[in-house]
Amino acid sequence: MRGVQVFGGWVARGALAGTAAVLLLVGVGIGGAVARDGAVQPVRQVRSVPVSVKAVALTFDDGPSPTYTPAILDLLKEYGAKATFFVIGREIMRYPRIVRQELQAGMEVGNHGMHHVALKGLDPTAIAADVLPVERAITAISGNRPTLYRLPKGVGDARALRTLSDMGYAVVYWSVDAHDYLPRTAGAIASQVLREVRPGSIVIFHDAGGNRQPTVDALKLLLPRLRAEGYQLVTVSQLMELARNAS
Repeated sequence: MRGVQVFGGWVARGALAGTAAVLLLVGVGIGGAVARDGAVQPVRQVRSVPVSVKAVALTFDDGPSPTYTPAILDLLKEYGAKATFFVIGREIMRYPRIVRQELQAGMEVGNHGMHHVALKGLDPTAIAADVLPVERAITAISGNRPTLYRLPKGVGDARALRTLSDMGYAVVYWSVDAHDYLPRTAGAIASQVLREVRPGSIVIFHDAGGNRQPTVDALKLLLPRLRAEGYQLVTVSQLMELARNAS
């Protein structure tokens, strides 16, 4: 069976039945989290997805932003692209209408923590205090509980991963980093992605947290190129669904 590339391996619980790919895909990796009874429990993580078609998932962290997110949504609409936005709770509270715009445009919204705090070293109570308010905010806006989580700063540890798994989240990393958080030109960002992208890639960008105009401008270069090369531009969950259907 094909599966999501994972680290720890995973099979989701029935509580995630709303995400068919998470229910049905099985991955094999290294390690695992040790439960209270001593059994090794799977920790669900994904960096890329093996697919038999040319499809990639574009993801955007740290928003929503009233300046850059709407511009990105306009570009995605222009090229018939979908994407996944990992949103920060404090920004949702400030700009809930933009999250609604993301959802109305058919985008996927994932959890990126309340205050963009790295979870490494935190106990489960502290992790829940940072994750659950965002979960409730997204659910209130969308009517659906989020099931994808991206670690702030990409940093976690075994306890954080186990806690997130216990909360019903799959942790989404990336296989292509646009490095748009650095002072780079739009051309450099687009070139980086085009060099590294492959079918099944998950690409990370940022739509807030700094000057993201180079990111917007890079998408003006990148989206038509990816389309011309025959790529479908989908959400993370849609990418996993493509793999599930091919299994």
